[in-house]
Amino acid sequence: MIKKSAAGYVLIVVVAAAFSGCGSYEGAKIRREHAEAFRESLDEKIYQVLSAGKKLGLRDCIEIALRNNLQVRSSEIGQRIAKLERQVSFSYFLPQVALDYQYTRFDPQPEIIFGSSSVAMQDARVREISWGIQQSIFDPSTWFLYWMYSRGEEIAELVTEYTRQMMVFRVTALYFNCLTLTESVEALESQISAAAALAKELSAFKAEGLVSGWQAEQAQVLLLARETELSRTKRALVEAKADLLSAMGLLPLAEICFGVEMPLQAPQAPVEELVFEALVSNRQMQISDREVAIEEEKVKTAISAFLPRLGGFASRTYTSDSYLKYGSFWATGVSGVLTVFDGFANINEYKAAKERRTQAYVNREQAALTLMVQVLKADLSVKDAQEQIVLSEKSLDAVSSRFCEVEHQWQEGLVDFSEMLSVLAEKDDAEMALMRADYRLQVSIATLQNVMGLTNTEIGEGTDEQ
Repeated sequence: MIKKSAAGYVLIVVVAAAFSGCGSYEGAKIRREHAEAFRESLDEKIYQVLSAGKKLGLRDCIEIALRNNLQVRSSEIGQRIAKLERQVSFSYFLPQVALDYQYTRFDPQPEIIFGSSSVAMQDARVREISWGIQQSIFDPSTWFLYWMYSRGEEIAELVTEYTRQMMVFRVTALYFNCLTLTESVEALESQISAAAALAKELSAFKAEGLVSGWQAEQAQVLLLARETELSRTKRALVEAKADLLSAMGLLPLAEICFGVEMPLQAPQAPVEELVFEALVSNRQMQISDREVAIEEEKVKTAISAFLPRLGGFASRTYTSDSYLKYGSFWATGVSGVLTVFDGFANINEYKAAKERRTQAYVNREQAALTLMVQVLKADLSVKDAQEQIVLSEKSLDAVSSRFCEVEHQWQEGLVDFSEMLSVLAEKDDAEMALMRADYRLQVSIATLQNVMGLTNTEIGEGTDEQ
């Protein structure tokens, strides 16, 4: 055997190395280094993606998000892991080959006692080399395990596609929110200009004694209200842009400009066809199908526990021990295992597997019913948004005509300032209502497409590998 002194030295070295490794971690330094590196990487992405003055449309935002979003990249990593796990499970069908080398030093040399003397039984130094092969001959559970991992790989692929679809939907909603807020800021700035001009005019009338002081003050209050609303809208726009940039995997503090795109068109099919299409195309329903298939394989695996497991093996050993007659030899055989009694564990596991399979069926049916309701609600939301746009357009036309008429009368002195302010406020509200209706329609269409599983993710298929 190895001397105790040498073994002690080895133990001391191993323990010292272990403790030195544990004591070298500096959490604060690592956090600072990661924060600096992460911000630098975000700045680099901003420089590459957002050139100065470039306006991004909906397609541009989606493409950037699918390429940079961390949730999408994480799901793609999970998909690759599931593929590797499936490949690992396939290895159970292949023979397992092992090579072993062993060197043994005996001190003192082993001896056996014969009467008053002793005789050596093996060399003081022995080297052995062996290699062996093991092959499963009959084990049905390996097949079922492989099929389960295959379904798991399919689920991971569907999860990746579902994640991409949800990201497209999220970016779409955030994009139209930013677009509406941007237009709201422009509209409010125009309204402030009009309110400021009106306040200035009333101040001049007040100086000439044509209007009272409270009337001029009311115009100043209207101007202040518009300025306050503008400040609130600008802050909301900064927040919305930060959410959109984060979804795109970019620095939330960066500046971004938008180009107007309204590409989504509402489907014209009846709701029954939309529901059927959703049941076929929705990724969550497709995942539920794979989950049912996995539970079915688990039932088969539970049944295979009652069957014997057979395997064969063969090994070849080479030794330097001169006391052995044969320096090399074969060892071959067949092994089999059959569980006779394990406290009814196999029986109860089989019953539990059947119940889990039934539960998977029930969960799939419940998911289908929930999806049908979601499609119905999304379709109704689209119809509501379409009708709201028609109403908003008609209302804006009517209010605009009235405003032109009242403005002409105001210039001729036929109406007082309060009526002028009232009509101006109605026109502003009508313009904002139409913009909100347009935004709501686009988001409603995106919601319907997302529920049906028809969200387009073909934009920006490539992702950065790191």
